Amino acid sequence: MTSLGLARRAVGEDAIPSFRRVSATSELDALFEDVVNVVVLRRSLATALRAEAQVVSSLVDGRSLSVVNLEGGGEEVFASTLSGLPEMKAEILRWSNVLGDLTGCQQVGVRLARVEEAMCPRFHVDHVLLRVVCTFEGAGTQFLAEADVDRRWLGHAAEGRPDEVSGLLCAGAQIHQAEVGDVVFLKGESWPGNGGRGAVHRSPRATAKEHRLVMTLDAL
Repeated sequence: MTSLGLARRAVGEDAIPSFRRVSATSELDALFEDVVNVVVLRRSLATALRAEAQVVSSLVDGRSLSVVNLEGGGEEVFASTLSGLPEMKAEILRWSNVLGDLTGCQQVGVRLARVEEAMCPRFHVDHVLLRVVCTFEGAGTQFLAEADVDRRWLGHAAEGRPDEVSGLLCAGAQIHQAEVGDVVFLKGESWPGNGGRGAVHRSPRATAKEHRLVMTLDAL
């Protein structure tokens, strides 16, 4: 896997869209193309992992936080919460290591959350290096292609108005959405050379009856 210390490929903005859908970790090098700021790895959850996710959903109260130390193997991640849940633990460690390979980080911040309302209901960017999001239950993360967003209306500039009327969405904009099990890689504002181009995304609707179980990983 390519690391941030290596040269990124220069690709013309007219030639390649700002997001990619891939089916293997070997294709994640798309992140190193300057114009790409979202990569969605498509996959279906294995039966065993889906079953453990249901158990985790009943155990997690709000947001549980942990840190994976990649140099130490990360075995301490959610030691109590994930006791007896080897598939979920392996899932977190697997994608933490992928994040480490992509960024060169030695620590990964992990958030495992049962969500009953949208955590970030408006489109926004993250001031991080690279964020990984996977939804195990419920609706997946929503994101916009670069050509569909007017960044002048991000954040406070929207004055609290919904995204659909604030001016953020360009005419004919399409809101893209990940599926359950997809692993979404979101380049943040702190990714080298990506200032002002962080991935624009938001959380979808969630309720107590239609909750979400979401894993979020951040390179620290």
